[in-house]
Amino acid sequence: MGLRSKKSNSKNRRPSTPAGRIGPSYYGGSAKAPPPSPFQKRPPLKKPVKQLFARLIKAAVWTAVVAAAIFCLIIKPHPNTVVSSNAYHPSTVYETAADRAFKAARNRTKLTLDERGITTALKQKFPEIDVVKIQLPIVSQIPSLRLIIAVPTFNFSSNNNLYVVGSNGVVAGLSAQLAGASKLPSVIDQSNFAAAPGKQVLGTESVAFINSLLAQCNRGGVKVQSLTLPATAGQLELRVENQPYFVKFYLGGDASLQAGQYLAAKHKFDSEGPAPGQYLDVRVAGKIYYK
Repeated sequence: MGLRSKKSNSKNRRPSTPAGRIGPSYYGGSAKAPPPSPFQKRPPLKKPVKQLFARLIKAAVWTAVVAAAIFCLIIKPHPNTVVSSNAYHPSTVYETAADRAFKAARNRTKLTLDERGITTALKQKFPEIDVVKIQLPIVSQIPSLRLIIAVPTFNFSSNNNLYVVGSNGVVAGLSAQLAGASKLPSVIDQSNFAAAPGKQVLGTESVAFINSLLAQCNRGGVKVQSLTLPATAGQLELRVENQPYFVKFYLGGDASLQAGQYLAAKHKFDSEGPAPGQYLDVRVAGKIYYK
């Protein structure tokens, strides 16, 4: 009987693993949870109450800043007015006019304040005002106003009217309206100048010349009778009491030099004689002419 052994199918046989050799092993995933995705990392949201509180604080701060800025820009229509002289009017008169000027709508803030308009208005109303100074404080709402008044210097006779002229050479007003104007020296105008309040009749240098001349005559014991502005520009004629002649001066020259020449010549004429019968001319430095 022939017996036939069964041949094992090599295709279906699994290869044996040699002793001591570990074959590949297969296992499932770890039981631990996977790390979170980086795309899921977001900052925690602020709490609504804290966020609202922060916004309220910022709004309050900005409101306070804006309110402070508006407060500093507003001007009260009552400036702190200082007047250098009350020779023409009491200080209250100037203060009332200043308050009225600052009450204009355009003058209620520091950004729109019309300083030139205020100056013009005050000088038109009070020609004796020489300088207007306005200072605006940074924080306060009350501005400072300083009015410098031209000192009454002499009476100016023009076209049958007598005016008071200040140290700035401007006609301040009628002499009859100023107390004490009768004590001022008089200047007679022969140039037919139409004087009126607010008009400039002489420059400040000419006024200073006249003041210096009068002061030196006073120190020399000379009693001035009158001062005259002739038709010739730049000339000044002085007449002294009890003297038959007048003295010619040049307003554009040195007052001290011309006055000194006049006083020296007068002293010589008074002591040696005879005095000039018509005029004494001291307009040229170092030379004296007389007739």
